[in-house]
Amino acid sequence: MPNGRAVGADIWLSRDQSGNSRASTQRNALLEGVSDRVELVHADARDLPFDPGAFDVVVSSLVFHNIAGDDGRDRALQEAVRVLRPGGQLRIVDFRADRYIEPLQAAGCRDVRVRRLDWRMGFGIPVNITGLVSARKPAS
Repeated sequence: MPNGRAVGADIWLSRDQSGNSRASTQRNALLEGVSDRVELVHADARDLPFDPGAFDVVVSSLVFHNIAGDDGRDRALQEAVRVLRPGGQLRIVDFRADRYIEPLQAAGCRDVRVRRLDWRMGFGIPVNITGLVSARKPAS
């Protein structure tokens, strides 16, 4: 989308992922030619500093499995749904994709589906294959 805007929220810890820093994310946006349309915010997924319904789409890649405890992950999923506008779309790539179905349904999402991704999205030893969770927040 040539006029779209993106907001990246992270706690920017390199402990979990090497190279995870605000500076490297800003550099990636600059290299892709979209830095003028990207805003980076220091935020915990369990307590997002955004208004309800602030986003058309919420995307997460390999985040939720890093959040400690089922309660913490469920809270982060609820926050993702809260900041999604009615009719908005949610996409999550993660190792525990099947585990997110029920919490998303409980948060009001519809059309919650999981699709297993192929070997190119496998990480670790033994290899953890990721899944893509898709969901929709009802329009009303």
